[in-house]
Formats: sequence, C-alpha cells, structure tokens
Amino acid sequence: MIKADVNMTGTVKKSATLRTDKNDKPYLSFVVKVNLPDEKGGEAALDVLVNLRGGKKSDINHYSEGRRVTVQGVLDIRKKEENLAFYLTANKVAVKDVSELDSITGELHFRGRLKNDNIYEEKNDRKGNPYLLFSAYSSEKVKENFVSTWVRFLRFPEKDAGIDTIKPDWMQPKAKVCIDGDLQLSVYDRQVRLSCRVTDMKEYVKEESHNE
Repeated sequence: MIKADVNMTGTVKKSATLRTDKNDKPYLSFVVKVNLPDEKGGEAALDVLVNLRGGKKSDINHYSEGRRVTVQGVLDIRKKEENLAFYLTANKVAVKDVSELDSITGELHFRGRLKNDNIYEEKNDRKGNPYLLFSAYSSEKVKENFVSTWVRFLRFPEKDAGIDTIKPDWMQPKAKVCIDGDLQLSVYDRQVRLSCRVTDMKEYVKEESHNE
C-alpha cells in the first residue's frame, strides 16, 4: 500500500465528465497534468486521474481542459507496466487564486517490506547530521502476477540523539513495515521516483481476526 494525503497543483488535461460508481452515486472524473522538473534537464509531465465524489453536472465547466486547479485529497500510487500510475480521490478542488507553479506535496503512508539484505546505509547530510538511507517495496497483484513499487526512505534521529536510536531490533531483512513521512517526488530521465523523509516508522504486524 502506497497512499498520500496531498495538495496538488496543475492543469486540467482532460475535461471533467460525470460518472456513477457501483452504488449509483455520482462523481466527476478528470485528468490533471503536473509538470515536475527532470533532474536531467527540462520537465516531465505527470498525469493524475482525479475523482471528485458528489460532483454535479453543473460543476463540469469548472474543470474544463486548460483550467488551473489545486486539489486536496488522497493519492493512490500504483505500478502500471514499467511506470507508476496516480489516482487522486479529491475532497476539495480550488479553481481560484491557483499558483502558477505545479507541485505535489503531502504525507506519505506506506506499508511493505524491507530489502532482503544490506537493508540500510548510514549517511551524513551536508551539515554533518547522521541519517539512515534505506529502501522498501510494496507489492500488489496485477492479473496473475505480483508487481513491486520501491520507495527510498531517509530517517533522521531526534536532535542530539545517536543514529542507533533509529535502528530498532526488528529492522531486519524482509521485515514488514508501516512508515509515515513527507512525500518527495522526483523525476530522472522521465521516470518518477518516490522518496520519503520518515516521521514515524514501526513494524507491521497483521492483526488476527477472532470469530466469536
């Protein structure tokens, strides 16, 4: 599972249409293009499918092609072939006083597994502050196969605390983890990369169901 509570600013690429879900409840669906800087130069366009629950036919013109919007909601990030796909369930969309700068910011919520070996590196930032650098992956079933999405994590200890304070005993190869932190999206050679500065991290233990 990879989700994020986000604020997103971009331009409507595909105008809104009114649809109904399986419970026959209406929602508006439209695509927003977000331009992010590519580390190799230039920009890369990210397409995000937005669903706005409770939308009305009279609202369609507010989300027409070319309109600048800022969207708040829950972003679901999934693997699609070799790329990532982004689906945003919106709870608020603004069309006035929208920034000219495209962006996606928010809090990432991740559940997955650590690597099989060499699970972290000890690093120092430019100010000499120590941190752990590690990666973890979340898997999902697509048709008959499982696909994995990787996220890079940076975890800093509390101020004046040692790096050993952020290396719990359960942090072992293949450990299941739940992680919250600041979402960081970057693009390299038109490939989107997911990173996160950790604010909270714990071992994931699946709760057993008890039938009474």
